[in-house]
Amino acid sequence: MDTAEKPAHASGEQDGGPGRGAVRRATALAGLGSVADVAAVAQLLTTESRQGVLVAGLLSVVTGTLGLIQLYGQPVRKRALVMVALIAVGAGLVGAMAQRYYADATAAPPPQATGAVATDPSTTPPRSTPPPSPSLSSSPSLSPSPSASPSPSAGEKIREAEATLRDQDYLDVESGRIGTVVPGESDLWYVSPYRSLWTAGGGEYPITPVDARPDAEACARALAARDYDQVEVGKLSPGDWACARTAEGNLVGIRFPAIPANGDAPLRISYVVWHATRAE
Repeated sequence: MDTAEKPAHASGEQDGGPGRGAVRRATALAGLGSVADVAAVAQLLTTESRQGVLVAGLLSVVTGTLGLIQLYGQPVRKRALVMVALIAVGAGLVGAMAQRYYADATAAPPPQATGAVATDPSTTPPRSTPPPSPSLSSSPSLSPSPSASPSPSAGEKIREAEATLRDQDYLDVESGRIGTVVPGESDLWYVSPYRSLWTAGGGEYPITPVDARPDAEACARALAARDYDQVEVGKLSPGDWACARTAEGNLVGIRFPAIPANGDAPLRISYVVWHATRAE
């Protein structure tokens, strides 16, 4: 009797052993995936590190999938639901970061070709050379002086205006035109779901918050000290200022008279544009 029952008892231990091991592995994977989700959400709310959020989201999806594989054949319990939740949260984070990368890629201006453009001589109308002026030809001491238009000096104010930006609006501060991105002209880009104000080209030009109303020199100093690609408007207070470099190389001071309460509300700003050279 004892001999007959022993194989059955041993077989039960063998069946239970792998099942318990799979549950332990699934539990460990659930813990790892939860840590990855918490790290991803923390980075999204603080530093907004895209690479960190993307890696943590992918890790959550992988651990959740491996956990479901470990629980295959087991009764559907809380562990399986946790794995499904890890996969869902991780996939959502990965999708959000992928959308940001896609938005930056489509907003970046195309590279500009360098070099002279060839022209067809047959299509170029002939130029007529005017006869020399008698007064100049008869007097060798006089020579015509080239007329040069005065260039604006650094720090000279170009424009001061107000604007209201909605989601995905691009603003050219020199002309005040709002619309879709225009390479080489658009300067500011508002992304309302995150209440973030970017420079055009997905943050190609520098922007930074400043402590008080700046002038051109203060903006130049601030941008030399701190160089960001976007400003989180939701973390600012009404009346705060920021400085940015425009696509044309000028400087712009941006004031936020009111902060949008949520991502559906438009952003109202006032701004001052100053002439500045790229050599600064």
